[in-house]
Amino acid sequence: MAYIVGGAGVSHSPQLSIEPGGWRAHGDLEQPHLKELNLPSSPRTPEELAREIEIRQIEARHKACQEALERTRDELLEMKPDVLLVVGDDQRELFLDDIMPAVAIFRGESLDDRPPGMEVYPKTMESAYEYYHADVDETYRTVPELGQHLVEHLVENGFDIAQFSEQPTGRSLGHAFTFIYRRLFEGLPRLPLAPIMLNTYYPPNQPTPRRCVELGQGLRAAIESWDSDLRVALIASGGLTHPIIDEGLDRGLLSALERHDHEALAQIPVAGLTEGSSEIRNWIVVGAALEDATAKVVDYIPAYRSTVGSGCGMGFLTWTRSL
Repeated sequence: MAYIVGGAGVSHSPQLSIEPGGWRAHGDLEQPHLKELNLPSSPRTPEELAREIEIRQIEARHKACQEALERTRDELLEMKPDVLLVVGDDQRELFLDDIMPAVAIFRGESLDDRPPGMEVYPKTMESAYEYYHADVDETYRTVPELGQHLVEHLVENGFDIAQFSEQPTGRSLGHAFTFIYRRLFEGLPRLPLAPIMLNTYYPPNQPTPRRCVELGQGLRAAIESWDSDLRVALIASGGLTHPIIDEGLDRGLLSALERHDHEALAQIPVAGLTEGSSEIRNWIVVGAALEDATAKVVDYIPAYRSTVGSGCGMGFLTWTRSL
């Protein structure tokens, strides 16, 4: 059977690849897309937030993020995986309103990064774009045998899974997946990808936190029943809370993951899992799948970028299993 070697949770925010001097510009709330979100208020006071966006504080937060990325990468490499099973969300990249599956598994031979061009992103993301997309179409090798097995096993055990083996015309593999290769494992040989795509963003069919726990447990059983000698690492891509940072929610999630407290994970209020914060669902799935692994927070950095508390709660966590 296949062996799960462990895994990691890692944020994929553009702030990880924007120099400190660009954080505040990226957080400018005059940007139309931010004004339209009807964002909640930050739990932090205006005085606290003013201190958070002083340049020396931003520089310190940026440095901590780079160090956490490196440590997370190094711990994953020590696990010597053969396959990366990445649980991530698709943000209207492969799936649009013609079909928006709650959970989708790819069972084809490969998926392509079909770069949309920098013009679809805010100009403040210019330095981060290369860590989401290539300049030209680029192919990612996938694991059709594993994809097929996951679909069959999960369906047999009560999960209604969308599956596809052909990439929709004109649509790209999403940045939740490309970031792992282009930024976390930058410059390293690319391991095969097994993508699990969760609809975290778009109502009305996002999986509940409890269903994410169940899905993680189902994924673990499916992987371990796969007739293969390959070593599989699981990665949760995205999060934590953003665009408004909620440190209490983030720290509570990380604590529950370290304790393997599935009931606490299942009871995370859905109301807090909107916009980018919805990517916490990816972490719940991976945490439930790695329930017998040692979970350790590498770091948590509340990376603020404006006086209203916008930014990203940068989370980095690893799970390791004894051989």
